Amino acid sequence: MKKLLVLVLLLSLFGWSAGVERKSRKIHSEGDIYYQHLALSGSFGLGIPLGDFSDSKLGNAEAGGVAGLGAEYYFTESFSSGLNFSSGIFEDDDDPNFTSWVNNYQLFWRFSAPLEGRVRPYAKFGLGFSTITYEEDFSVLGRLVSTSDAGFSLALAGGAIWRVSRLVGISTGVGYDVAFLEDTEVEDSGAVVGYDPNYFSINFGVSFFFRP
Repeated sequence: MKKLLVLVLLLSLFGWSAGVERKSRKIHSEGDIYYQHLALSGSFGLGIPLGDFSDSKLGNAEAGGVAGLGAEYYFTESFSSGLNFSSGIFEDDDDPNFTSWVNNYQLFWRFSAPLEGRVRPYAKFGLGFSTITYEEDFSVLGRLVSTSDAGFSLALAGGAIWRVSRLVGISTGVGYDVAFLEDTEVEDSGAVVGYDPNYFSINFGVSFFFRP
């Protein structure tokens, strides 16, 4: 019975998606819904620490949550550029009271494949700066928060955007973020970060498109 219910739900979702696709094709041209549009986006997902970030002297980060906000302008139907703020939150694998926050502030460029239909693959490249913030909860003594100096960072991502309507798009993709903070100082500690925080992510998002 459960398998039949799941099958019915999947078929219903497929039918709804196909209907939205056909309706959207009738109303809008393929390129027009991207060309000279402003997009405001939000995303969330899973972050998986890599290298020394998951095994270091200042913590052993375990898989955590990632989220981001961005604004971009489509100069053509295949190319856009904008600003993005993203953050990854990772608890320590050995100490649940210790948390690392990686905050990224970046300029990015997106290249979309101008294929027919509502779904378009994309590649994304970002450059900017990042910080890492350490939070330690000492219960009775309170919470200690220390943030590193800013360092250079980059981001790589790929995925696909599905324009479900003229105003709304849904996206999914994977990414890689790295902040070059190994030699940057952690405030009020005299210590340096000692490694470059980097992580792989799986992301889901929604975008709202406007014509300025």
